[in-house]
Amino acid sequence: MADVFRLIQCPSCLQRLNKPKELYCKHVICAKCLEVILQNHSKQRPSKCPKCQTPFEEYLIEKYDYLPQSHQITKLLTRLEDIDLCFKCKDFTDIQKCDECKQTFCENCINDHQHKKSTVSSPTILNKSNLNDFTSAEIAIIESVKEILTEKEYIDFIAVTRMYLKNPIKNSKEGYRPSTIAQSTTTISKNFNFKEFLNTEVPYDWMRHEHVTQENILLSPQRAKNLLRLDFVPRAYQLRMARHGLNKTNSVVCLQTGAGKTWVAGIVVKFLYILTKQSSNIGNNNNYLKKSSNSSRFKCVFLVPIKALIEQQCIAFKKIFPDQSDKILKQIDKEAAVRFNQLYDQFDIFFFTYQKFNNYIEANHIKFNMFDLIVIDECHHCYSDHPVMDMMRRYHQLKVQGDYVPQIMGLTASVGTNKGNGFEHLVQLCANLDSLYVCAIENDRELEELRKSTNTPLADTIIPVAIDLTDPYAACLKEEVMTRICNRLNYETSQFGTQMFENYLMTKYQNAVKRNDRMENTGCDYLLKFNRFLQNYNDLPFQQCYKWLEDELHRPVLVNYEQFELECRRYWENFRRFVENHRSDQPYVKNKLKKLTDLILQLHESESKGLILVRTKFHTVALEIFLSEHPDLIARNIRPGRLTGQGSLEDMYMPANIQMASLNQFRSGVKNLLVATDVAQEGLDVAECSYVIRYEFVSNEIGTVQSRGRARALQSKCFLITETQSLNQRRELENRSKEIDMKRALEELKEKGVHEFQKLVVLKQAELIEQIHKNGGVNRQPLEPTTHSEVYSVRCRYCNTYLCQSSALRKQGTTYVCIDPQFIKEKITPMSDDKKFYCSNPSCGKELGPIILFTVSMPGYALTITALKFVDRHGDSHTYKKWSMFPSHVQSL
Repeated sequence: MADVFRLIQCPSCLQRLNKPKELYCKHVICAKCLEVILQNHSKQRPSKCPKCQTPFEEYLIEKYDYLPQSHQITKLLTRLEDIDLCFKCKDFTDIQKCDECKQTFCENCINDHQHKKSTVSSPTILNKSNLNDFTSAEIAIIESVKEILTEKEYIDFIAVTRMYLKNPIKNSKEGYRPSTIAQSTTTISKNFNFKEFLNTEVPYDWMRHEHVTQENILLSPQRAKNLLRLDFVPRAYQLRMARHGLNKTNSVVCLQTGAGKTWVAGIVVKFLYILTKQSSNIGNNNNYLKKSSNSSRFKCVFLVPIKALIEQQCIAFKKIFPDQSDKILKQIDKEAAVRFNQLYDQFDIFFFTYQKFNNYIEANHIKFNMFDLIVIDECHHCYSDHPVMDMMRRYHQLKVQGDYVPQIMGLTASVGTNKGNGFEHLVQLCANLDSLYVCAIENDRELEELRKSTNTPLADTIIPVAIDLTDPYAACLKEEVMTRICNRLNYETSQFGTQMFENYLMTKYQNAVKRNDRMENTGCDYLLKFNRFLQNYNDLPFQQCYKWLEDELHRPVLVNYEQFELECRRYWENFRRFVENHRSDQPYVKNKLKKLTDLILQLHESESKGLILVRTKFHTVALEIFLSEHPDLIARNIRPGRLTGQGSLEDMYMPANIQMASLNQFRSGVKNLLVATDVAQEGLDVAECSYVIRYEFVSNEIGTVQSRGRARALQSKCFLITETQSLNQRRELENRSKEIDMKRALEELKEKGVHEFQKLVVLKQAELIEQIHKNGGVNRQPLEPTTHSEVYSVRCRYCNTYLCQSSALRKQGTTYVCIDPQFIKEKITPMSDDKKFYCSNPSCGKELGPIILFTVSMPGYALTITALKFVDRHGDSHTYKKWSMFPSHVQSL
């Protein structure tokens, strides 16, 4: 054990290590000792390691923070805090405290100890006023903590400081046995396993911690930090907004992006967690401390809208739970539902997406009475048929029946208006969330504190750009290709390149699929792709859009096309020749793209970070390529990256690990310009941006507010680039009007008062519950296999060729494959030089999906549902946009 003690002794001051720093020679020294040594350091007379005398030749004199802390030694110091000084023999060993004089003695000395009044009448070790034996620097440190400690804590602090400073640690000949405080009876001797000792983390003993109360926490931010053992100091307005949560009352916290909504929730969660830990000392008569859930431990679930936020919020909570966070916090992402009961017993706070939690509830893998608190991040989604609203309908149904329901805490940056009156929507949102209280910034003092702690953009400017009137490529495609196909099908030709024309085509296409009209089906397919090209090309570089179109219209070499298919392909080939003949070394760049690059060059400085928000995943790919190849941006060392949400294999998705890698590159400065979809607009913690540009991307009023919240750097700016008099420009102006309405809603809440607002919420709740009963309750569709699941005939959507039975389908995550051997042998045509497979009908050859690898030797053929149709036993055809909409059960691989 002597070797262990020497590890925590500074070789310079010979005292207990304080903020240990690891030198290049691997020896460890106090940070303060190192600072003193380096002050006398010079090239002519370099200082040396006090342990091995290695010269400090390469050490920086003015800064030593770059040296790593020795985490193993730090952990060892934490574990050895329970070793105490024997008052009699001055030995460091396992100690016992005398109940009368409160002094500490080793096992040998306690037997000889006699309790005399003179021994403890005025113990020097507890004399808080006598600091004569400390240096002036030590006294300054001791007095600096006086204001944040109670009198007892301050006395104990002086006693422990004096003990460690005056008495270097000694070794016990008998070996070391942890104290009774550590609750261990294991004797550590010569066979002591040092590595195992360092890797074992002792749970924090909340029973010995000062009793926490709501009143104590609300006294001051520093007091809350100490009592809750947080890794941050909360702000005063955050404590006030946590007040209802601390009181176990449902509430909605409305606070702008970057102002610390997660910390507000964390304060409530940590308080209730500690309270449960300490409740056994209080007794069962205190109603405030009575457990709600069916577990003796505090249980909480934190719900987020998207998968990427699970890890982000779990990491944030590690600052709230610095003690054994890995044994308290658990992300629920890919875990099987049947394993949750095991995880429930191991962990206390769980992080889910809305959808997965709702799925677990539907399948009865979890129940509401398993939790004390549900935190709903981005709670403005709680309306209509959103998954979180489905969950809350079940919640209300249980509550009306008299069953237990957990506490609810909603978090949002903007409550929205839902296309109606802002105040009425706020009332409805609170009714949906069963919350009678809204916590928002209330007065000028809080507003000033918020302004000082959170940066807001200086401006949010709409930049209208004139439409390009002449474009040879678009004109050729419309006149020579799309018009000809439309004339053959008797379709209208007035709205090429618009969303309205795409909606028109989708209706025609679905009717053609049901009628098995091969000609109209083929024509719609070509027109849809050409129309999508025009929509993309309106915003993006021609090269990327044209490459996308070529990939979409790629076909394997076939023996014979049908007549109309040949005609469509002839039009397509004519357009390709036109493109080749008109290409030049200086590609045509549209006005919007020029404005985007000019604005980036104008705003971007050496230390800037910029964010460009776009509508689709394809926009992120095309713009990243365009901007990374732009010579002016290269010259300015502007390094673009991209970020999208997760999705299906065929949808340019970004897996979670790639997503986090992209975010980390942006945060660290490897990339300083991020092109992202709305996944970066809501919730995700991107780096502080100097400018945010929405490029032809307008969602709703909530999106407008939250995109502005991404610009968190000092003197940041926001912009919207859109066409003059476009639909996006009109929608943005409407959103800004609705944003004013949202602010008025909060003002109206203050004017009406809490009691009047609560009456309105209760009335809305009654309407909601009546509607739930009218609809027969919540539909609980089981997610497990059913014996009555209907079998469909799976066919090619384009040519009606039979592919397989739906009973031969299997799924792995969101990927669906067919395991029928005949499907692989006869029904598809995988190309050796391609990563896709196609319908084997010689007159069709349409793409059916990508080829993936389940194992090194086993390819999988992932079916794209938009290439399929499903025929039921009555002969009726059905088409679906997503696999999640397919009604028949599909077994997992």
